[in-house]
Amino acid sequence: MSILSRFFVISVVAGTALGLSSCGSTSNNDQGASFTALGFYQTGDGDIGDSGTIVLINEDVPGSQGVFPLIVPIDKDPDEVGIQGGFIGLQNNLTSQFVRTVRVDCSYEVQGSDPSLQIPSDSFPVTTVLQAAPADGSAATADSGNRAFMQIEIVSPDVMQYLNVNQNYLPALPFRMTAICSAVGVSEAGDNLVTNPVLYTIQFADSPECCTGTGTTGTGGGFQNGSGTGGSIDSFGSPTDGTDSTTTTTVP
Repeated sequence: MSILSRFFVISVVAGTALGLSSCGSTSNNDQGASFTALGFYQTGDGDIGDSGTIVLINEDVPGSQGVFPLIVPIDKDPDEVGIQGGFIGLQNNLTSQFVRTVRVDCSYEVQGSDPSLQIPSDSFPVTTVLQAAPADGSAATADSGNRAFMQIEIVSPDVMQYLNVNQNYLPALPFRMTAICSAVGVSEAGDNLVTNPVLYTIQFADSPECCTGTGTTGTGGGFQNGSGTGGSIDSFGSPTDGTDSTTTTTVP
């Protein structure tokens, strides 16, 4: 092959490689510059942050088969307020394009677990359209349309089942698991955007010792030794009545 022919072949290959690299549909968004994950929040308005929750590894969280954080005001019954928390905040920073959200991908790490433990990753669909960011560079607000708070389950029933089946590979209770989540969206131009990762901590605990008994009636979740039976309180007589005998008061 002549030198000219070799040069032609090299030029064609290089041009093809350059064309492939320039026509990709995935944009680099590692730091969330274009499509940002703001973190987790307790409510859908993003007023209060949500960094983690506590669950029992052998029991379901009320109202869900997975880990759906339960945030309950102190003066409300959990059944009245329902499931809250676990809202991931997403923001579109592109000033000329909308972003359509697709899903949130989560991976999981348990600190101190056996190295052979391979917790499967999971995905949760989220569907909304984040409008273009304000062109004047003003901060995003609830009315600007480029920010949304989407509730996800964070840890699905499948992952919870995996942890229950593989407890021999987990640290002794209590232990922590970190969910590492990133949202995936598609821009108006067709570019796939993946946000920066945000973290959520799940603290796994055992049932409190005080609530594992059956009580004296055989039902409920009383203390290990059953309910109390009362007793007697002995008090000395009044020093002004000339007596030094004791009186006994029975407590029912």
